[in-house]
Amino acid sequence: MKEKKLRYLMAALALVVVAIGFFGIFGDASSVVTLAAFVPCSASLAGNIASDCENPRVKGYEQLGIIVNWDDIDWTALTYDAQNPRKLKTFVIKSGKKPFALYQNKNNPSNFNGTSTTYNSDTDYYDKVLQFYFEGIGGDDAANVVEPLKGGNYVAIVPRKDHRGNGSFQVFGLQAGLKATAEVQDEETGYWLITMNGSEPTAEVEFFDTDYATTKTAFDALVAQIA
Repeated sequence: MKEKKLRYLMAALALVVVAIGFFGIFGDASSVVTLAAFVPCSASLAGNIASDCENPRVKGYEQLGIIVNWDDIDWTALTYDAQNPRKLKTFVIKSGKKPFALYQNKNNPSNFNGTSTTYNSDTDYYDKVLQFYFEGIGGDDAANVVEPLKGGNYVAIVPRKDHRGNGSFQVFGLQAGLKATAEVQDEETGYWLITMNGSEPTAEVEFFDTDYATTKTAFDALVAQIA
């Protein structure tokens, strides 16, 4: 008899627990846990696909860019545009570290010839290619430049000849880094052809703050750190 009463008591307690849970979730709004609604990734076109007849695009890159070791960047000090994180407003290098020059001194081929961005539908990423020439030879250049480029991770900022401001300073590798995937030395031409690759979720990242003049001043300050 006692065992039967105990079973009834346990069943009653279980019903009470269920009732408390039910009313605690559905009866008291203050205890309701609000789950964010699922929103699938999507994008809507928000700009015209047309040429700017009054301000035509100037093609090509300037001679001088910079390249920085991934670990030398002060990531906590970087700032971005609040409305568009593809716009890097401040780029900061750690104290005691420095950028390195990407200087292209030939008119033919053109500066950073072969640089491109291609959408990869298989990965839903943009494959970035930064290509440049290096005339260094010998053991020191091999140890200090050519070989580290294939093993490290890098970020590069390359100015365009188009000085409109938006898009004038293209950033490669800020989201996932760049590393060399091809290095070809040709004695006939007299230089290394180095190809850096990276794959990133956005089509382009730019270095831009306010206008061209402000951004150019900030870029020149980075160039001034080159030893």
